Amino acid sequence: MEPEFLADDFGTDLDLTPLIDVVFMLLLFFILASTFSPPVLKVMLPAAGTAERVEDDALRLVLTIDDAGGLYHLQTPISIEEVPALLAAAADGPVEVRVDRAAPFDAFVEVLDRTRAAGRNDVLITAKSE
Repeated sequence: MEPEFLADDFGTDLDLTPLIDVVFMLLLFFILASTFSPPVLKVMLPAAGTAERVEDDALRLVLTIDDAGGLYHLQTPISIEEVPALLAAAADGPVEVRVDRAAPFDAFVEVLDRTRAAGRNDVLITAKSE
């Protein structure tokens, strides 16, 4: 004969609805937070009356010069000595140079000089259309 306390139902049902709600809220938060992250380094591009829109190219090597003259590739600071190696690694696509309008001109010329020394003439200089 079983003891009487073992025959009682203790109500061991678990309601998973709150757990599923929390998981969906976390998933929604991370999806929305990832869409608002900036894809590139923010620079104030100079305006040009002859600027034309070009199609996005996955093979394009993008180099960015900020207002302090710092050089970046994919939001990672790089030195000017690393430019020839990047150019050799991305030999299939064009080179895009994004320069902040307050950047020192010397930094821009130095990047162009390194690209031409590497034998690259397919350089796009990004500007904002007026």
